[in-house]
Amino acid sequence: MNLNFIKKPKKLVLKNLKKDQRKHRSKKQEILIICSILIIGITFFSGVSVGKAVYNTKIKNNTQIAKPVLEVEKGSEIIITEDNKKGEYTFTVKNYNQAEEISQVDLTYYIEILENELDDSIQYELYKDNEQLQLKENRTEEMTFHKDLKEEQQYILKVTYDDSKNTIEDIMQDIQIKVYSEQLKV
Repeated sequence: MNLNFIKKPKKLVLKNLKKDQRKHRSKKQEILIICSILIIGITFFSGVSVGKAVYNTKIKNNTQIAKPVLEVEKGSEIIITEDNKKGEYTFTVKNYNQAEEISQVDLTYYIEILENELDDSIQYELYKDNEQLQLKENRTEEMTFHKDLKEEQQYILKVTYDDSKNTIEDIMQDIQIKVYSEQLKV
């Protein structure tokens, strides 16, 4: 025996529908109110404040850049001949200029001797304060000038011609001296 129970459909009455909607709305409103109260309570009691501020500030700054000074005073040019086989070229490196302005930053510098395939018969040596400097790849080691301290270094480049290795008529070369400097980091 099969028994089928058939439920009677509920009558849809506009009045009942409105009551269901009101119950549903009131639950949503209750949840919204409770959440709002919780958020406001947490914010209030946690010491967090919410705000926005806008500031306009004009800053004027007048700065001066430290002035590095490195000058090289050149000596007179030397000419090596068969009669004059030795020569000395004197030059000075200093950290101040003719106006007596001293370098305001620490500087390192090195000296490089430039030559184009110098002949074996020409030899040179570099001296600082009568002490010979060792040259590595035609360069000296780095030396330092300290800021706000007036310093100068005297250098002598001694050039010698050995006529037993070649004749002077075959040699027409220039030797150049360059001083490279760099500001030390502050």
